[in-house]
Amino acid sequence: MFSYRQKIAGLALSLLALQSVPAFAQSAEDYPNQTVRIITPFEAGGGTDIVSRELANKLQGLWNNNAVIVENKPGANGNLGTDIVAKSKPDGYSLLLTTNATIAINPQLFGDRVKYDPIKDFTPVSMLSSLPFVFLVPPASPAKTMEEFLELAKKSPGTLSCGSSGVGGGAHLALEMLKSRAGVDITHIPYKGTGSSITALLGDHIDCLFVSILSASPYIKQGQLRALAVSSLERNSSLPDVPAVAELPGLDGFESDLWYGLLVPTGTDPKIVQKVSEGVKALIDDPGFRGRFEPTGAVLVGNKPEEFAKQVASDIKKWATVVKESGVAEQL
Repeated sequence: MFSYRQKIAGLALSLLALQSVPAFAQSAEDYPNQTVRIITPFEAGGGTDIVSRELANKLQGLWNNNAVIVENKPGANGNLGTDIVAKSKPDGYSLLLTTNATIAINPQLFGDRVKYDPIKDFTPVSMLSSLPFVFLVPPASPAKTMEEFLELAKKSPGTLSCGSSGVGGGAHLALEMLKSRAGVDITHIPYKGTGSSITALLGDHIDCLFVSILSASPYIKQGQLRALAVSSLERNSSLPDVPAVAELPGLDGFESDLWYGLLVPTGTDPKIVQKVSEGVKALIDDPGFRGRFEPTGAVLVGNKPEEFAKQVASDIKKWATVVKESGVAEQL
């Protein structure tokens, strides 16, 4: 027999459950009805910041001028802002716009120093775009093609040097992947940023450089540097005459891009995830947005949550292998 108090307690719980169901459903249907934050874990003015503000403007217009703001939370190689979103309430009002660095690479590099789990703590919403790296050499380089450069590297192991914007960055890992796949020994020279690495190549202080297509394009078009290959799976439309590394014999499937993606905390209502994903797709399909970003070499995506989730899982697996084989984590 249930006591009177047990019956009352049971009734109260039942009423609470009944009240919570329509409230949860209504929260998804009425979303958003308060300020939405797009948190980017990098400084203002960078690529993620620019894309975040474009997305905020588009979503605000789609959502009847409901406020959508961008908050920059830089620090700890992007891990700080990423962790903030991981620990946010999963209600759709805290969105993370980041790169594969904080989701697929940093957890492999920094281990326990990363306080979030990229799989357990996040639900992928959509990849907005990807940008390949470009493999550059000075105009005076004897290598006119990527194949010729790799032949030089094989003939003189360890004598050629390649720069990057820093240890553990996407460009560095692209180099390590190339070294592993091609079976070559090239000395890595890290710099404090993209600008200084390009200056070093212009001054013939290094033999090659992996750098973002955004940074490389002006120097290529002005003839100051020569592009031998792009790191995307296929050629980039902004540099149609530059082959992909993946076109070379034995390097099929080679891909090392920088992507921008939107994620939310795990537990967010699937209806909200879908609504935000549709907002991203609307931005990607906007002719004005495409006109501004495609000429820079950006490949616009706007895929579905389940497609992006597969990409995230694949990238985590890929970069775990690269980090382990290269020993990059030991250099940090």
